Amino acid sequence: MENSEAKDEVSYSGTRSNGQEGEGEGEGEGEGQGKVAASGSDATGSYGVVEISPELLKNTPSNIARLEDVIEQCRGRQKYLAQTRSPSDGEDVRWYFCKVPLAENELAASVPRTPIVGKSEYFRFGMRDSLALEASFLQREEELLSCWWKEYAECSEGPRVHQLRSDTKSGVPLKSDVGKSNQLYTVEEAERVGVPVKGGLYEVDLAKRHCFPVYWQGENRRVLRGHWFAREGGLDWLPLREDVAEQLEFAYRSQVWHRRTFQPSGLFAARVDLQGSTQGLHALFTGEDDTWEVWMNYDASGFSNVVGLRGNGIKLRRGYSSSGSLKPTQDELRQQKEEEMDDYCSQVCVL
Repeated sequence: MENSEAKDEVSYSGTRSNGQEGEGEGEGEGEGQGKVAASGSDATGSYGVVEISPELLKNTPSNIARLEDVIEQCRGRQKYLAQTRSPSDGEDVRWYFCKVPLAENELAASVPRTPIVGKSEYFRFGMRDSLALEASFLQREEELLSCWWKEYAECSEGPRVHQLRSDTKSGVPLKSDVGKSNQLYTVEEAERVGVPVKGGLYEVDLAKRHCFPVYWQGENRRVLRGHWFAREGGLDWLPLREDVAEQLEFAYRSQVWHRRTFQPSGLFAARVDLQGSTQGLHALFTGEDDTWEVWMNYDASGFSNVVGLRGNGIKLRRGYSSSGSLKPTQDELRQQKEEEMDDYCSQVCVL
């Protein structure tokens, strides 16, 4: 596989294609552009200009294999490889988008509002789109995580600091400030470029976790990276909210189950208190050496009616896994139809 092909595949930022469908005017030029796009990001996430061939957007076995190779060669990928022999430990990260658009000025980090994504609320991206998003994410992981945690802190602390100034008497924003705000918003939306998905009809802004249409005006949809999952009252594994998943990932890499003690619940386990909006939420890691299991539960003082945790807790796993059921649920059938539609869109050339 040519390095230029691989790097062009994941380097989607910069400017959109101007209609040229070639792989590049020359092999050396294409490789040089790929290197700029892969490593030339600045604090704002801007990248060099890269022409994208429509062929690279198609959901084909060769494109999927190319993306998998790019991810495996990425240094950031090593953190997410399975590091134990536990059946709860996987390495397949999947990306999701919310069916319900974000409200105007709503921050993506504010949803979902429960630790576990609700059924029928999110769709998985198709395999090729998910791999493209993960490949791009790993190349800018530190920057993107920093942006997400900053936004999450804004959601947790309340109103954003940079509010519009208001008239002290009426409380109405000043006209000059409204005009500046609208102008900045318009410029930001017009210049926004992300990772193409769904055959190039949509793009994903990884910094803001937004999925937005390219060729028409449309609403933003929340995008979620799923690498920790929960099985709640059914066969489907549902992704956890990212602040919870990141705390579990830190505990996992620390092999916290080696420091287990006797718990009031009767388990000999390591307890990890999960910080966030849900009172008393915690995870219990059990196991020895390279075999472990983990459950999420809440204290008696927690809001059980909000999270819906019952009994001994909810089983968790690291990495995506299908239900394996011979009879797919209605949610899984809808998911399959969505992926079939993505496959169809990826084969149609967008003019």
